[in-house]
Amino acid sequence: MSDPRYPQTQPSQQSAPQRFVPQQPVPQQSAPVPQQPVPQQAQTAPSYQSPSAMPVSAGWPPNRFGAPNGSGVPNGSPMPGGPILNGLVHYPEVNLRTARKAFSRVGWTLLVWMLANEILAMVMKSVGDSALHAINPSAGSVSSMEWLSLLLSDVVQYGFALPLCLIVAFTVPKYPPQPRTPDPGASFGVKDWLMVLVMGYPIMFVGGLFGSWSADLLSGGKFNNILDSVTSSTGPADIAAQFLTFVVLAPLAEEFVFRRCIIDSIRIYGEKIAVLSSALLFGLMHSNLYQFFYTFGWGLLWAYVYVRTGRLRYTIALHATVNFFGGVVAPLLSDNVTDKAMDDLTSGDVQRMSHAFAQSGPALVGYLVYIACVLILVVVGTVFIANAIRRRIAYFQQSPRELAPRNRVSVALGNPGIIVFGALTLFATVVAPLMMRLG
Repeated sequence: MSDPRYPQTQPSQQSAPQRFVPQQPVPQQSAPVPQQPVPQQAQTAPSYQSPSAMPVSAGWPPNRFGAPNGSGVPNGSPMPGGPILNGLVHYPEVNLRTARKAFSRVGWTLLVWMLANEILAMVMKSVGDSALHAINPSAGSVSSMEWLSLLLSDVVQYGFALPLCLIVAFTVPKYPPQPRTPDPGASFGVKDWLMVLVMGYPIMFVGGLFGSWSADLLSGGKFNNILDSVTSSTGPADIAAQFLTFVVLAPLAEEFVFRRCIIDSIRIYGEKIAVLSSALLFGLMHSNLYQFFYTFGWGLLWAYVYVRTGRLRYTIALHATVNFFGGVVAPLLSDNVTDKAMDDLTSGDVQRMSHAFAQSGPALVGYLVYIACVLILVVVGTVFIANAIRRRIAYFQQSPRELAPRNRVSVALGNPGIIVFGALTLFATVVAPLMMRLG
């Protein structure tokens, strides 16, 4: 359980039961490091042999992502945690300075990706405008050609900024989840995948509404969703560029960074804090108040699936499916539906509604069918979420360096990398719309 990359200080005999304390003395350190206290056990338990994995909370129920064996303890985890006796969790002593360093490197990783993308995007736009004017002096800016703008953005973000980000990410030791049957989640079939997909729709629906309301409130209605301009054109070249960006490149890159790199780096300090951190950073990285709430919700689901299954292909498929319907299908269906047709349809006037169908015809019908399907998925997904909460199917294994609850927030947020990254993204997400209102 010891790891030379994550040193632990020898716990005192007064702070932990004797059976959990190593017998070899540890040399005195030259400089003290902050530690998290080891809570006292309530009573002495009988002889105990640590299983290969232990749940964080006692009395966890079976769930749809794989049922444990009859003993009530799943087997096969590659990262055994501290024992749980009589409902009490034994938190080992942890070098909090080393833990903060791991979280800080996660922040620096995302900061490098974000800043490199912004700086290189401005350079690429200037070069693209110059090349476009050299070819055709009467041509407009690169921004006026959506497909070209998206392709140049892909080159910058995934060809240059992402490799720089991964250089920093690979400096952090990784502890990937490796579940084995019958661990919960090790067996993840098509039915489970579809259930998670449907569960995300009410999260996306409510998160989108709350994001739009918050953006309008802060900006006084002056702030626009950046996605509207990105998906406004629906020509063949535009659709191809949108598919490449939203369905292929974005899911591959973002899932690799936010699920594999981030979770593998901090999972050793607790699965709950790893899932929450991955989702929060995923939402902040978009730097868009319209997207923050539903990307945070999707991030929670996808991070949990990755932690339980250990397979990135499931979250990549979920991400690609959501982006395909939201970023390609929806704009394509709504392109031929005018605002006047929608106003006539929602007016309640039978004559105006008939006129809307006469003018838009199949396009309006197709868009309405799509909206109806989304609303059905929202209702069904809400039922799935309510059932999951009622059955308490969420399951988290204890990690070998599990942070005590009192230290989780201070370690995860109280480090330079996360502070700088969070300040910049919060400014773009919240302060930018507010400044538009004041301006």
